[in-house]
Amino acid sequence: MKKIRFWFRIQSKKIFIIIMRTRVAFKRESNETIVAAKILSKLIKNEKSVTDEEIKFLKNQSVDLGKAVGLIGLQFVPGSSIGIIALEKIGKKKGFTLFPKEHKLPDSKGYC
Repeated sequence: MKKIRFWFRIQSKKIFIIIMRTRVAFKRESNETIVAAKILSKLIKNEKSVTDEEIKFLKNQSVDLGKAVGLIGLQFVPGSSIGIIALEKIGKKKGFTLFPKEHKLPDSKGYC
C-alpha cells in the first residue's frame, strides 16, 4: 500500500509540474501575441516606424500562431494526440518542432 501511495504522490507531482510549465508557456505565448498585434497595428499605420527586429519578431510569431492553430485543429481527429507526439519526435531528429518557440521581444518601447 505504501508503494502505491508513493507512486501516486510522484505522479501527481509530475502532473503538477507539467501543468505549471504549460501555464508559463501559455502566458509567454499570449504576451508574444499581444506584442505581435501591436507591431502589426504599428505597421499598418506607418510602415517607416517599424524596425527590422520588429518585423522579424512578427514573422516568427506568425509562424508560431500557425503552428498553434494547426495543432488545435488536429485535436479534432481521433487518435491525433499519438500522431502529434510521433511527428514531434521525428521533427526533433530532423531539426524542427511542431510546437511554438519562445522569441526574444523587440527592444522597442511600449511592449510588455
